[in-house]
Amino acid sequence: MLKVNHKQFFWLNFVCFQLVWFISVYLGNQGIAYLCMLLVVHFYFSPSRLHDLKTVFLIAPIGMIADSLLSKAGIFVFADGSLLPIWLAFLWAYFALTLNHGLSWLKRMPIYLQAIIGAVSGPLSYYAGYKMGGVALPEGIIKSLFVLAVIWAALLPVYLIVLSYLDRSNHGVIQNKQK
Repeated sequence: MLKVNHKQFFWLNFVCFQLVWFISVYLGNQGIAYLCMLLVVHFYFSPSRLHDLKTVFLIAPIGMIADSLLSKAGIFVFADGSLLPIWLAFLWAYFALTLNHGLSWLKRMPIYLQAIIGAVSGPLSYYAGYKMGGVALPEGIIKSLFVLAVIWAALLPVYLIVLSYLDRSNHGVIQNKQK
């Protein structure tokens, strides 16, 4: 079995998330096989498979529900007309994994900086997706990006709080196993 150290995995995860984002937005559901492959790569090399799996099941549904509600509200519309395309579910899963690894530095920031980063980076991601044709913004760019900024300013800290809780509970399990 090929092994990578934590620093190598940090970068592998970060680069793979960029690939997942690009494949998701550019290919949509036609890229599902590639997205599956990248998830397999993640879990093959991950030093924390169980923790990562828990992270996906806790973080990804929050994002999927938020995006489904925003889609239902007409803030954005997907080409296939669905509330949540399959590719977007994969993107949320990998985003959760990246919060655990390639973006783990966000956990060490004060909550107000997490909110600012969320308010800027979240809408920029959707804007890039809009420019690449992955999503339409029928309410207009300004209104859509403002709504997304407010939501991401709240949700990024929430994701990181949930992840910190999970980190603490996993740390307790590891300590109990060592006794």
